[in-house]
Amino acid sequence: MAVSAVLLSLIPFGYLLVRVFGAGFESFVALVLDSRTLELLVSSLLLAIAVSLSAMVIGTFQAWIAVRSNLPGRKVFAVLAALPLAIPSYVAAYSWVAVIPGFSGFFAAWLLLTVGTAPLVYLSVSAALARFDSATEEVASSLGAGKFAVLRKVTWPNIKGATGSGGLLSALYVLSDFGAVSIVRYDTFTRAIYNAYRASFDRNLAATLALILVAVTILVLVVESKSRGNKPIGTVIANRLNRVDLFPWKIPLFALLAGIASVGLVIPIASLTRWSIIGLPETNWQEVFEALFSSIYLSVSGGMVTAMLAVAVALIVVRFKTRFGFLLERSVWLTHATPGIVVALSLVFFSNQVAPGIYQTLLLVLIAYVALFLPNALSAISTPLRQSPVSLDEVSASLGLTKLQTLRRVVLPIAGPGIFAATTLVILTVLKELPATLLLRPTGVETLATRLWTETGVAAFSTAAPYALLLVLLAGIPAWLLNRAIRKDLEPINDLERV
Repeated sequence: MAVSAVLLSLIPFGYLLVRVFGAGFESFVALVLDSRTLELLVSSLLLAIAVSLSAMVIGTFQAWIAVRSNLPGRKVFAVLAALPLAIPSYVAAYSWVAVIPGFSGFFAAWLLLTVGTAPLVYLSVSAALARFDSATEEVASSLGAGKFAVLRKVTWPNIKGATGSGGLLSALYVLSDFGAVSIVRYDTFTRAIYNAYRASFDRNLAATLALILVAVTILVLVVESKSRGNKPIGTVIANRLNRVDLFPWKIPLFALLAGIASVGLVIPIASLTRWSIIGLPETNWQEVFEALFSSIYLSVSGGMVTAMLAVAVALIVVRFKTRFGFLLERSVWLTHATPGIVVALSLVFFSNQVAPGIYQTLLLVLIAYVALFLPNALSAISTPLRQSPVSLDEVSASLGLTKLQTLRRVVLPIAGPGIFAATTLVILTVLKELPATLLLRPTGVETLATRLWTETGVAAFSTAAPYALLLVLLAGIPAWLLNRAIRKDLEPINDLERV
């Protein structure tokens, strides 16, 4: 099962190589060096760098306010900071374009993706701050260091790893984003790949651009890894948690946080609600509920299948530390650098040439979800497994339990929280996923995301609004469950405030 999961996840990458170099190396080089390709490279990297930098600033700021300040309403802002995760980038783009028709270009893409990815930085940094013992900050203050000096010389060195990790996730998200950049009409690799396939039917161009995008994404991962080195992110559990008095900056900072929340949440939700009310008399509720059912079915199916396969891979990687397990893990993470539109395009080619029987079937869609989200699920499941000692297996064996019984009674219960987190995470990401579902879904099958995309393509904002609003509400459920799990995990640390 584990090997099958890895092979499924490697299909897109392998087929891209076959497709591109099958057309000839000279053709590949010519397309790589084409001026249009270089323009796409510059525009994609520029957007990724700009968004990741601004997301790191905003996310780190929100995390510090929520965890280490005495700002009134910080707990409310802590919740609001994570909520944009429930709003897909293309939904946010649609909501803004519906309010401001001329909202397009680099600035529009930068604003939307910054607000949408800042929560990734916020969650990472807030966890690091909560676990960082503030006693060292107290020592620095007692030696005469001011608030900003303590922040720069003591706090920042202990959280910059978490900030960098969040920034990396932000950059990867931008490189893979398709919906938002398409709606605001900013040219990146993902938009060019889709247009090459759907508009011009130039599959060689689409495959070449896709392979270049994968190479750029892998390069970003390598550069980040080298710059970070082997320094671990802080693991010290705080035994005290002091809050910084923000007087006289409380009012300006409160207004700033309210402004960020307005951009990320208030304006999109208000826009969706307004257009939903306008289009209410003409809404075809049968089509809406059919799309809702399809979204629920695909997301739950994708989450369960991906989590089940991730369990099989995690058991080999973690419990049986062999060279084979190491190669399996690295193979899975290779697909982490493959954006959704690239996976979809590769599977279209693969199913047409190798397995025509699965083309235009839900099975092909599920394969795409496994390829896209298996790394995320594997990470969530591997963590609790690594924390459980292997000696438990030996104890259970001494009690006469078989390996299968040990797996069922000992190992899987330990991995239970990770399995739940993995399933919930994949359900959330599948609900929000657009390009793979758009290209691979069978004819006649519509999800909330694909119907939203179709209606916004013809500027039917009032018709699209119910699909967008339902998608946000539906995605909010797994997002809330994940946030609740994270907050529960940090409860022992948060209890320090009451000590």
